[in-house]
Amino acid sequence: MATELTNKKAERDALRGLIQQWNANRLDLFELSEPNEDLEFHGVMRFYFQDSGQKVATKCIRVASDATSQAVIETLIEKFRPDMRMLSVPEYALYEIHENGAGIEPR
Repeated sequence: MATELTNKKAERDALRGLIQQWNANRLDLFELSEPNEDLEFHGVMRFYFQDSGQKVATKCIRVASDATSQAVIETLIEKFRPDMRMLSVPEYALYEIHENGAGIEPR
């Protein structure tokens, strides 16, 4: 039991360090919360919507670390609904884009 608590504390401390690094480079609006005892955290993320090279729209939503990709997509569909009803191909995907411009396949 003591070893399990020690491991959980080490995980939480490591996660706290990663979150502090993330927050150091973000506006206050986009800071992540401290992890709770279950290592869950939340924050606001900006999402971009673009259909076939059209104008880009953005929305910010609050996302929790335990949220599924499907739940995030459903929330975004509600937020972007006027734009998404006009999609030429009604398929959705989430991509992670890094500062260097490299993209990662859908989540």
